[in-house]
Amino acid sequence: MPEFNLIKLDGKPLEKLVEVISNGIGTLYRPRAIRKEADSKAYEIGIIEQAKAKALAEGKELEAETYLKIQERILFNEVERQNNIDNIAEKTASQLENEPNISDEPVDKDWTKRFFNIAQDVSNEEMQNLWSRILAGEVVRPGSFSLRTLELIKNLSKYEAETFSKMANLTLVSFDSPCIYQGKNQSNDFLLKFGLSFNNRLLLVEVGLLQPDSTITRSLPENKTEQPQFVYHKSGNIILRQTIQSKSPQVKFSIYRYSKIGEELLKIITIEPNIEYIKEFALEHTNENSKFEMAYILKEHPNGSVNHTNWEEIIKK
Repeated sequence: MPEFNLIKLDGKPLEKLVEVISNGIGTLYRPRAIRKEADSKAYEIGIIEQAKAKALAEGKELEAETYLKIQERILFNEVERQNNIDNIAEKTASQLENEPNISDEPVDKDWTKRFFNIAQDVSNEEMQNLWSRILAGEVVRPGSFSLRTLELIKNLSKYEAETFSKMANLTLVSFDSPCIYQGKNQSNDFLLKFGLSFNNRLLLVEVGLLQPDSTITRSLPENKTEQPQFVYHKSGNIILRQTIQSKSPQVKFSIYRYSKIGEELLKIITIEPNIEYIKEFALEHTNENSKFEMAYILKEHPNGSVNHTNWEEIIKK
């Protein structure tokens, strides 16, 4: 990964990010790009002296060779942790670079301490990307991620994270609530067609990202009016408009629901929508009372409105 120069991120995003990191690590954080070699050497000496003082306080008489090994081990661990923090800080800064809406609300200090106690030991680059997105989200909007979410992600393996991303690509958001459509016949084979196996789903239930109940239904409002009504569904950069004709009965479909932690984690996942999955969902609910049109989102606005391409009706080929 090319190094991102944190000191080039001017203004509010940088100031708030540095403040959050400083609160988390218990000392003023200076970006890697402006730390001098002398500073690094002083840091190493400080770590060694801390180890020595700790050993003396515990009344340990250490042989020179043993003491040297302890120094090396502690120094290696602390330098590795510092590198991890720097990597996550730089990745976070790159995400905040073009963020126009940074909240003035401070990030909770207990949250930042817990975050960096965990993040300092994350060395896998893909997982660092995940943690940097969490930090960026919390800087932008404090309270976005609970302490419980941090603890769950702490124990999340790379494979579990990849499985979650796979399911996220099948997410439909209706009425601001994300879910995964099960298929009209609630068959395990339905999702398997789109790369998500029954065991994948069980794994996400086990780690606490999906709700275990498999009998949940989502009900769309009954249209008792004389005019057609619209319901909107979203998946990544695709938006569906469902037209429900007048005097139509209530529409229901079976879904899997995310847990609260799953919904929080979903905020930082870049959804790559599966068009075939979306079209099959639409076609299974297309009838004389309901039709679907699809468009691509060009821009989303803070008030929830979107600019999109022209609507294209989804019909059977």
